[in-house]
Amino acid sequence: MASRTFCLARRNFDTCISLKSSRLPRTWFPGSQAYRQATTAVHSLKHPVQDIIHTLPSSTPRKSLVNFTSAEGKRLFRGAMDQGRAESFFKLMGNFSAQSSPAKAGMTSLAMSLNALEIDPKRIWKGNWRWFSGDQMQTCSPKEAISQHGIPFDEFRCLAQAHCDVDARRASSAGYRQFLSDLQYVTSNPNSQMVINYSRSRLGQPGESHFSPIGGYNATEGMALIMDVARDQYPSVWVDTRTLYEAMLDKESIGLSRGYFILRPGSVSHLLRCQTCTRRACSNRAVQSQ
Repeated sequence: MASRTFCLARRNFDTCISLKSSRLPRTWFPGSQAYRQATTAVHSLKHPVQDIIHTLPSSTPRKSLVNFTSAEGKRLFRGAMDQGRAESFFKLMGNFSAQSSPAKAGMTSLAMSLNALEIDPKRIWKGNWRWFSGDQMQTCSPKEAISQHGIPFDEFRCLAQAHCDVDARRASSAGYRQFLSDLQYVTSNPNSQMVINYSRSRLGQPGESHFSPIGGYNATEGMALIMDVARDQYPSVWVDTRTLYEAMLDKESIGLSRGYFILRPGSVSHLLRCQTCTRRACSNRAVQSQ
């Protein structure tokens, strides 16, 4: 009788472990730190049913994110290449940069895109090399504010326009069809790049506002490639374009939606004022291009 009771208990425990393990969010990919921590927690719990519920994030992705290096991710990339919509990927990959801290996603994405566009920063990075670096970007807001909250949409535009031609489009104003049209244009044009500002939680990932460049677009299957600059936590992923657009509809603290930026090489004025910026610290400062 005791042996039968033990077997039943063991079977129920194994069932719980299997069930909860299969429900791990798909944003936790094998090999990532978050995945290892999650699976370790699952197998070390004394009370798996109650504890696992509190271990996992409350938000789950509406549609699966596809790891770029997975078999499915490679298939989607081949499709994007066949469609001629992976031109932005190669220059980004050759200039890939990882953010040095969570608050520097915007500045790192901008620096990475400017390097991919082969724009001369007109200043020394290290040694004799001229190179854009997120850590060298001069923001309008104090460093303390950036380190706590990151860079907002308007300030990214103000910073970008000092170095290149930029179209800043809030998702609520541009609309979904315009976003798809811009995706097609950027990913098929080696002389342009797109940086998106979106809510991580809308994709089922922990966190809120984030920036990253777009590396490809598979129009046939409606998937866009996010080249995530937070490489210590997240891999590059394919995401459904409708889901991504809705993640950009998430509002900032000022009540306006997030959105995306189209960057191109272009002439800039020697003196730029952030006249359209909603941040007072930005609107009162002149940005002198080097």
